[in-house]
Amino acid sequence: MKWWKLNENQSPFSGRVLIVALDGWTDAGASASSAATYLRERMNAEQLISIDDQDYFDYSRQRPIIVLDEHGERDFVWPSLDLWGPSSQTKLANPNLQLYFLIGQEPALHWQYLRDEIVEIVEDRDIDSVIMLGSLASEAPHTRPIRIYKNSQTAKVRNFYGIERSNYDGRSGFLSVIGHALEKAGLPTISIWAQVPHYVASMPSPKATLALINDLEIMLNFSVDHKPLLDAAFEWERSVDDFAEGDEDLQNYITSLEKARDESEAEELNTDQLALEFEKFLRQNEGESGTEKN
Repeated sequence: MKWWKLNENQSPFSGRVLIVALDGWTDAGASASSAATYLRERMNAEQLISIDDQDYFDYSRQRPIIVLDEHGERDFVWPSLDLWGPSSQTKLANPNLQLYFLIGQEPALHWQYLRDEIVEIVEDRDIDSVIMLGSLASEAPHTRPIRIYKNSQTAKVRNFYGIERSNYDGRSGFLSVIGHALEKAGLPTISIWAQVPHYVASMPSPKATLALINDLEIMLNFSVDHKPLLDAAFEWERSVDDFAEGDEDLQNYITSLEKARDESEAEELNTDQLALEFEKFLRQNEGESGTEKN
């Protein structure tokens, strides 16, 4: 329960931070799982636990993958959820940060049992806070920056970052189940979501992956090499351009999405400008009031 002793000016996400990203319903464009995997690889994290109990997975939906070793011998990779943590080779510029990763397949069965198992693992590892990464197919143009949304059920997290709690009411994924359980267990949690253009949500989206990583770097005060992702994001955008070029209807649709995005951002900018003008007006009036009193 270290969280409740933190200074109000101290980030709630320091110390041992768990990043959770699952393949499946909440991973459009494989953006969230790719972001967590990219960070895990760059940090040379080591595998601590693998949950591959067949009671949690439906192999008719989440089929094992055949792999060949260097000798051409076949083996199977089964669906699993894996916990990764810092190794002796992990180097971070932020000495107060230790990143853990829970990555793998969204389970198909016995969610409540697996939820309780994960909460126990997190408590045993003395995790301080949890970040849930997700990505959703949205009416967003691929030609514009990927939008990132945050929400939290933890009041102090919302106050620190100036974000809202989620008011979503409907069908849920296992990511939300884990987040709810860990919040109930007393850990501060936050959900970070990337918007992926729905017309290409079935293919990997490195642009959205890069956006999630950028947001995490700012929030957690660390950095990794971006070049492979930057190159992949550039090629992705060009490939979507080529894909849309031969489809006039799709081109018109993308143009309409671009227009809607630009108008929305212009409106937000105007709102921000009005707020700044109002703050300036208040400061000026405070100054005049002070002069009169003197």
